Amino acid sequence: MAQEVIQSPRRNFLSLLDLPSLPAGKPVQKALIIGEQSEDLAIYLSALAASRGFQVLVADGANSFDPYLVSRFARREGLPPEALLKKIWVARAFTCHQIVTLIRERLDLMIPPGASPLITLLGPCTLFFDEEVSGQEATLLFRRMLSKVKEMTEKGIFFLMGQSFSGINGNRRFLLQELVQLSDTVLKLKPSPDAFQIDLHKPPLAVRRRWKFLERFQEIA
Repeated sequence: MAQEVIQSPRRNFLSLLDLPSLPAGKPVQKALIIGEQSEDLAIYLSALAASRGFQVLVADGANSFDPYLVSRFARREGLPPEALLKKIWVARAFTCHQIVTLIRERLDLMIPPGASPLITLLGPCTLFFDEEVSGQEATLLFRRMLSKVKEMTEKGIFFLMGQSFSGINGNRRFLLQELVQLSDTVLKLKPSPDAFQIDLHKPPLAVRRRWKFLERFQEIA
């Protein structure tokens, strides 16, 4: 994947999604997708953002980044797959210590002054469920990571996070709850035999129509 820094204008990623109007208040800078195939949907939305000129940085803590999904999106949009993949910077972490270092120390270096990229976190909780790391240490590291996410969003950077329920450590479910609490909006993805469905879990709003991006995701997922 490309490692060069790409200039990115300050734009609103949410405008691409045609989400329903959220209650007035603080701006939405942290969006979390939870449920089955949530990481895949986050990858799809990252490809969509890259195709529209956003700088996209992916921090993968679940080893779930699928370049073939990006390639399928590109072909569907009539774009060269390799060119689109080069617009998405990807770094993988395999321990909770690595994901914390990635978020706290490496991402800032990739962002030009004044830019507003999309940062995608795949499985932000996953590595902290590892029983080889004590619960106390995992909790401390997780909260350090979240504090950096909060700091960056206060500077106008948008975070898109995808967390599936697969492999959740029941004793550390509170980490997911803390992630939900940090997020400005939470979308719960529910696959069904006929079509994917999304509930707007935070804030709890009734969704009365299909979202086009979800229909297009289902076509290639």
